Amino acid sequence: MYTVDTALESLRKYDIQEGDLLTWERELNLEIPVDEYGRKQYSPHHVNLFKNIKKHIALGRTIEEIRQLISLPPLETSKPREARPAPVKSLQQPTPTAAAAAQSPSVASADAAAKVIQKSPYAAVPKRPNVAGASAAGGAANVVNLVHKLNKEKDQLYKKLLETEKLNSHLYSANSLFHKKVRDLTLQIQKLRENFNENEKFKLLDDKARLQKQLIDAEKLSQYKQEEILRQKMHNDDLQLQLRQRDEKIQAMRAAFDADKFCGDWMESGTLVEVVYDNFGINIEPERVRLFRISERPSRIYGPMALINTSYQYETNNLWKREETLMVSYMDEQTLEGELVAEYILDGVPVAKALYRVTCRRS
Repeated sequence: MYTVDTALESLRKYDIQEGDLLTWERELNLEIPVDEYGRKQYSPHHVNLFKNIKKHIALGRTIEEIRQLISLPPLETSKPREARPAPVKSLQQPTPTAAAAAQSPSVASADAAAKVIQKSPYAAVPKRPNVAGASAAGGAANVVNLVHKLNKEKDQLYKKLLETEKLNSHLYSANSLFHKKVRDLTLQIQKLRENFNENEKFKLLDDKARLQKQLIDAEKLSQYKQEEILRQKMHNDDLQLQLRQRDEKIQAMRAAFDADKFCGDWMESGTLVEVVYDNFGINIEPERVRLFRISERPSRIYGPMALINTSYQYETNNLWKREETLMVSYMDEQTLEGELVAEYILDGVPVAKALYRVTCRRS
């Protein structure tokens, strides 16, 4: 539950004042419950209701239109909470006549205790004791014990209420101190701004000096960028010159070397260096020796180096094919050295690849 102060604290960011609450309570016929000290007790439903009313008013709606759009709290929550009296017949005793009541003082005391329960504002509805077949004296004792229990609960609730009031007082003091600090800081900021206006000339001079320094730095940066562009251009010219010289060397090497020296019969000896992949479990030989012929001048020559591609089809199984790429350098009239890449293909799909180090001698 909210008091007026705590409710306004929750509604502060919506710019809702206490006068707004009173106006809306009157126009919407809201019945706000109060405690035993006469202070209003707002429920969370009331707080949300006030927020929605403020939003609708900001949208330009009237109170009558708002009444049709919002859901008002139920009447039973808008009234002060009262304890439900414990019925006397919960003892399941037959209603005595006047004569019987005069003859049974215990029953009369039970009725008096039940009236005390009905008058207690803090009495909650107790769980009905199962006293079927109990005597009148036992029922009166149970009622007296229940009254003592309720009085004890009332004292505990009253203590909690006092503690809550103390806490609210501390919060109010802290809130007041906070607002005082805010006002003091606002005054200090205002004074600082006034002093700032008095020193406006000094500020302009500082700004001028700072701008001059920035201008000098910008000129230095521009000069540095120009020098950097010039250096980059010279570097690019050097790279282009080196590339031209390299191309000229390659062309000279190609012109000086006779590629027909690769032609002839060669005996190849290869040693397995690495199985790049084998997805089919092929028995790749670690050493290989073969006799092969280079009948035509290689199409891809890099000076004394050549790249030779060969494709083999297996006669026993047309689905299998082996493609080899031989990369060799011409060492002398009798020797070629380099690497061989053998790739095994099944029905157009590569399934294995191996790398060999080879030496070829003229046969």
